[in-house]
Amino acid sequence: MKSEQESNNIISIWGVKFNLLNIEDFISRINKRIKQNETPIHITGVNPETVVHASKDKLMQKAILESDFVNVDNALIVLTLRLLGKKVPSRVATPDLFEALLLLASKENYKIFILGAKEAILNKAIENIRKDYPALLIDSHHGYYVRDKENLVIEKISDFAPDMLFIALPSPEKESFILKYKNEINAKLLLGVGGAIDCRAGVVLRGSCDRYRIH
Repeated sequence: MKSEQESNNIISIWGVKFNLLNIEDFISRINKRIKQNETPIHITGVNPETVVHASKDKLMQKAILESDFVNVDNALIVLTLRLLGKKVPSRVATPDLFEALLLLASKENYKIFILGAKEAILNKAIENIRKDYPALLIDSHHGYYVRDKENLVIEKISDFAPDMLFIALPSPEKESFILKYKNEINAKLLLGVGGAIDCRAGVVLRGSCDRYRIH
Protein backbone atom coordinates (compact mmCIF):
# COMPACT_ATOMS: atom_id res chain seq x y z
CA MET A 1 0.00 0.00 0.00
CA LYS A 2 1.40 3.38 -0.98
CA SER A 3 2.14 5.92 1.71
CA GLU A 4 0.39 9.29 1.55
CA GLN A 5 3.70 10.86 0.50
CA GLU A 6 4.11 8.42 -2.39
CA SER A 7 0.48 8.68 -3.55
CA ASN A 8 0.67 12.47 -3.58
CA ASN A 9 4.08 12.46 -5.34
CA ILE A 10 5.80 14.58 -2.69
CA ILE A 11 9.47 15.46 -2.96
CA SER A 12 11.58 17.38 -0.44
CA ILE A 13 14.31 19.67 -1.82
CA TRP A 14 15.93 23.06 -1.03
CA GLY A 15 14.43 22.95 2.46
CA VAL A 16 10.87 22.89 1.09
CA LYS A 17 8.63 20.35 -0.63
CA PHE A 18 6.50 20.00 -3.75
CA ASN A 19 3.68 17.79 -4.99
CA LEU A 20 4.63 16.62 -8.47
CA LEU A 21 1.06 16.38 -9.72
CA ASN A 22 -0.76 17.80 -12.70
CA ILE A 23 -3.69 20.12 -12.11
CA GLU A 24 -6.28 17.39 -12.64
CA ASP A 25 -4.67 15.28 -9.90
CA PHE A 26 -4.55 18.28 -7.56
CA ILE A 27 -8.27 18.91 -8.04
CA SER A 28 -9.18 15.23 -7.71
CA ARG A 29 -7.24 14.82 -4.46
CA ILE A 30 -8.51 18.09 -3.02
CA ASN A 31 -12.12 17.26 -3.84
CA LYS A 32 -11.77 13.81 -2.31
CA ARG A 33 -10.44 15.30 0.93
CA ILE A 34 -13.26 17.85 1.10
CA LYS A 35 -15.88 15.14 0.60
CA GLN A 36 -14.25 12.91 3.21
CA ASN A 37 -14.04 15.90 5.58
CA GLU A 38 -10.25 15.58 5.81
CA THR A 39 -9.87 19.25 6.51
CA PRO A 40 -8.55 21.91 6.81
CA ILE A 41 -6.63 21.62 3.54
CA HIS A 42 -3.67 24.01 3.37
CA ILE A 43 -2.24 24.72 -0.10
CA THR A 44 0.83 26.81 -0.97
CA GLY A 45 2.26 27.75 -4.35
CA VAL A 46 6.06 27.92 -4.49
CA ASN A 47 8.25 29.86 -6.94
CA PRO A 48 11.99 30.73 -6.83
CA GLU A 49 11.36 33.83 -4.69
CA THR A 50 9.44 31.70 -2.21
CA VAL A 51 12.31 29.19 -2.01
CA VAL A 52 14.78 31.99 -1.28
CA HIS A 53 12.40 33.55 1.24
CA ALA A 54 11.92 30.19 2.97
CA SER A 55 15.69 29.75 3.29
CA LYS A 56 15.82 32.95 5.35
CA ASP A 57 12.43 33.01 7.02
CA LYS A 58 11.41 30.11 9.27
CA LEU A 59 7.75 31.12 9.16
CA MET A 60 7.68 30.88 5.37
CA GLN A 61 9.46 27.53 5.49
CA LYS A 62 7.05 26.27 8.14
CA ALA A 63 4.06 27.35 6.03
CA ILE A 64 5.36 25.34 3.07
CA LEU A 65 6.38 22.26 5.02
CA GLU A 66 3.08 22.15 6.91
CA SER A 67 1.01 22.52 3.73
CA ASP A 68 -1.06 19.56 2.64
CA PHE A 69 -0.36 20.38 -1.01
CA VAL A 70 2.41 22.49 -2.59
CA ASN A 71 2.04 23.38 -6.26
CA VAL A 72 4.99 24.18 -8.55
CA ASP A 73 4.12 27.78 -9.35
CA ASN A 74 6.95 28.69 -11.72
CA ALA A 75 8.47 27.47 -14.99
CA LEU A 76 12.05 27.83 -13.71
CA ILE A 77 11.25 25.44 -10.85
CA VAL A 78 9.84 22.96 -13.39
CA LEU A 79 12.98 23.18 -15.56
CA THR A 80 15.36 22.86 -12.62
CA LEU A 81 13.55 19.88 -11.13
CA ARG A 82 13.47 18.15 -14.51
CA LEU A 83 17.20 18.75 -14.93
CA LEU A 84 17.66 17.10 -11.55
CA GLY A 85 15.79 14.06 -12.84
CA LYS A 86 12.48 14.72 -11.10
CA LYS A 87 9.34 13.75 -12.99
CA VAL A 88 7.36 16.98 -12.98
CA PRO A 89 4.22 16.40 -15.09
CA SER A 90 3.49 20.10 -15.55
CA ARG A 91 3.58 23.48 -13.93
CA VAL A 92 0.52 24.23 -11.78
CA ALA A 93 0.35 28.00 -11.64
CA THR A 94 -1.60 29.36 -8.68
CA PRO A 95 -3.95 31.41 -10.92
CA ASP A 96 -4.74 28.20 -12.84
CA LEU A 97 -5.33 26.30 -9.60
CA PHE A 98 -7.58 29.12 -8.39
CA GLU A 99 -9.63 28.96 -11.61
CA ALA A 100 -9.88 25.17 -11.43
CA LEU A 101 -11.10 25.40 -7.84
CA LEU A 102 -13.72 27.99 -8.82
CA LEU A 103 -14.99 25.57 -11.47
CA LEU A 104 -15.01 22.73 -8.92
CA ALA A 105 -16.89 24.93 -6.44
CA SER A 106 -19.50 25.70 -9.08
CA LYS A 107 -19.97 22.02 -9.94
CA GLU A 108 -20.10 20.83 -6.33
CA ASN A 109 -22.01 23.77 -4.86
CA TYR A 110 -19.09 24.63 -2.60
CA LYS A 111 -19.12 28.02 -0.90
CA ILE A 112 -16.12 30.30 -1.37
CA PHE A 113 -14.80 33.31 0.51
CA ILE A 114 -12.12 35.69 -0.77
CA LEU A 115 -10.06 37.71 1.69
CA GLY A 116 -7.71 40.44 0.50
CA ALA A 117 -7.01 43.05 -2.18
CA LYS A 118 -8.41 46.58 -2.35
CA GLU A 119 -12.17 46.73 -1.97
CA ALA A 120 -12.82 48.05 -5.49
CA ILE A 121 -10.58 45.42 -7.07
CA LEU A 122 -12.11 42.66 -4.98
CA ASN A 123 -15.65 43.73 -5.89
CA LYS A 124 -14.78 43.77 -9.59
CA ALA A 125 -13.16 40.34 -9.36
CA ILE A 126 -16.26 38.92 -7.69
CA GLU A 127 -18.48 40.56 -10.31
CA ASN A 128 -16.47 38.83 -13.04
CA ILE A 129 -16.49 35.49 -11.22
CA ARG A 130 -20.27 35.67 -10.87
CA LYS A 131 -20.62 36.29 -14.61
CA ASP A 132 -18.93 32.92 -15.19
CA TYR A 133 -20.57 31.13 -12.26
CA PRO A 134 -23.93 32.81 -11.51
CA ALA A 135 -25.00 30.22 -8.94
CA LEU A 136 -21.73 30.26 -7.00
CA LEU A 137 -22.12 31.04 -3.31
CA ILE A 138 -19.47 33.66 -2.59
CA ASP A 139 -18.65 36.19 0.13
CA SER A 140 -15.61 38.37 0.71
CA HIS A 141 -13.75 40.96 2.74
CA HIS A 142 -11.08 43.35 1.49
CA GLY A 143 -7.52 43.17 2.78
CA TYR A 144 -7.32 46.69 4.19
CA TYR A 145 -9.00 45.96 7.51
CA VAL A 146 -7.60 47.11 10.86
CA ARG A 147 -5.36 44.28 12.00
CA ASP A 148 -6.17 44.63 15.70
CA LYS A 149 -9.80 43.90 14.75
CA GLU A 150 -8.91 40.81 12.75
CA ASN A 151 -11.10 38.72 15.04
CA LEU A 152 -14.15 40.35 13.43
CA VAL A 153 -12.95 39.22 10.00
CA ILE A 154 -12.37 35.71 11.33
CA GLU A 155 -15.90 35.67 12.76
CA LYS A 156 -17.32 36.80 9.41
CA ILE A 157 -15.50 34.02 7.58
CA SER A 158 -16.41 31.35 10.14
CA ASP A 159 -20.07 32.38 10.13
CA PHE A 160 -20.12 31.99 6.34
CA ALA A 161 -18.33 28.61 6.72
CA PRO A 162 -16.70 28.49 3.27
CA ASP A 163 -15.59 25.27 1.68
CA MET A 164 -12.78 27.28 0.07
CA LEU A 165 -11.04 30.33 1.53
CA PHE A 166 -8.83 32.22 -0.94
CA ILE A 167 -6.41 34.67 0.66
CA ALA A 168 -5.06 37.55 -1.41
CA LEU A 169 -2.86 39.14 1.24
CA PRO A 170 0.84 39.83 0.54
CA SER A 171 3.56 37.39 1.61
CA PRO A 172 4.44 36.54 4.31
CA GLU A 173 1.18 37.91 5.75
CA LYS A 174 -0.98 35.33 4.01
CA GLU A 175 1.27 32.48 5.17
CA SER A 176 1.19 33.81 8.73
CA PHE A 177 -2.61 34.14 8.55
CA ILE A 178 -3.06 30.55 7.41
CA LEU A 179 -0.70 29.12 10.03
CA LYS A 180 -2.40 31.12 12.77
CA TYR A 181 -6.01 30.40 11.89
CA LYS A 182 -6.31 27.26 9.77
CA ASN A 183 -7.16 25.01 12.72
CA GLU A 184 -9.66 27.39 14.29
CA ILE A 185 -11.33 29.14 11.38
CA ASN A 186 -14.41 27.45 9.92
CA ALA A 187 -13.04 26.87 6.40
CA LYS A 188 -12.27 23.56 4.71
CA LEU A 189 -9.58 24.76 2.29
CA LEU A 190 -7.13 27.65 2.52
CA LEU A 191 -5.10 28.86 -0.46
CA GLY A 192 -3.02 32.01 -0.88
CA VAL A 193 -3.84 33.29 -4.36
CA GLY A 194 -1.55 36.32 -4.66
CA GLY A 195 -2.28 38.36 -7.78
CA ALA A 196 -5.01 36.04 -9.06
CA ILE A 197 -7.64 38.48 -7.78
CA ASP A 198 -6.04 41.32 -9.76
CA CYS A 199 -6.21 39.08 -12.83
CA ARG A 200 -9.87 38.29 -12.20
CA ALA A 201 -10.62 42.00 -11.80
CA GLY A 202 -8.91 42.75 -15.10
CA VAL A 203 -6.41 45.05 -13.40
CA VAL A 204 -3.52 42.83 -14.49
CA LEU A 205 -3.56 40.95 -17.79
CA ARG A 206 -3.60 37.16 -17.47
CA GLY A 207 -0.37 36.94 -19.47
CA SER A 208 1.38 39.02 -16.82
CA CYS A 209 0.09 36.69 -14.11
CA ASP A 210 1.25 33.63 -16.02
CA ARG A 211 4.20 34.88 -18.02
CA TYR A 212 6.02 31.63 -18.67
CA ARG A 213 4.26 28.34 -19.24
CA ILE A 214 5.91 24.94 -19.45
CA HIS A 215 4.06 21.65 -19.70
